[in-house]
Amino acid sequence: MYGIEPEKYLQMHKSQQGRCAICGEEPTTKRGLHLDHCHETGKVRGLLCHGCNTGIGYFGDDPELLKKALDYLKES
Repeated sequence: MYGIEPEKYLQMHKSQQGRCAICGEEPTTKRGLHLDHCHETGKVRGLLCHGCNTGIGYFGDDPELLKKALDYLKES
């Protein structure tokens, strides 16, 4: 999947101690951690929980839009 072998996934899982690369939490669903990747290049970035993976997906992987959301939350 996305050009990596299962061993690479397991290596990433071990290096992240089985936790999401963003929130640091262990996954709470049976699906485990999602293999996050850039939709333009296909490059694998890390392993994310369902919530974080969905969240950055809803923001279209756009760092500027995510920054605006962060600014919004800080101002609230």
